[in-house]
Amino acid sequence: MAASVPGRLRIRQGAVDPAQLRHWQAELATWPEVQSTRLNPEARSLIVQYHVAQCEQAEMESRVLTLCNGPQDMQAHASRPSEAVTTQAPRPAKRAHRAAWRRRANRGAKIAAMVALPVSIALVYAGNKRLHAATGWLFVAALSVHLAIHRRNVFH
Repeated sequence: MAASVPGRLRIRQGAVDPAQLRHWQAELATWPEVQSTRLNPEARSLIVQYHVAQCEQAEMESRVLTLCNGPQDMQAHASRPSEAVTTQAPRPAKRAHRAAWRRRANRGAKIAAMVALPVSIALVYAGNKRLHAATGWLFVAALSVHLAIHRRNVFH
């Protein structure tokens, strides 16, 4: 599962062949709560739009993951490699922990920057240069953390 919001989810499994995605698309189209499906073979993804009133987001995610991953014994006994659903290997715990830490740090940095900048500007008009400078440096530090976390995307 690549992304999910209420009413829409994207399935992107890098190792899955397009035939498997078409099979999932046909299966999902038979579900009564599914409004539409759209296949993107180049990105190897499938977008599913569904009625939230008929199926909650967590339930739909669970059902789709069950469809995509299938029972483990069916995967083991598949006669052809294309019948087995191959998914990306789970990330090691250390990488997952690092990614969660980065998300939390980035969220804190964005909140600090969004609070520090208007406070710093307000302090200029209030005439308090010392606190203006302190909140300005807080903004710069928060922006630096944000840019350091996203350095690969910023400098490409």
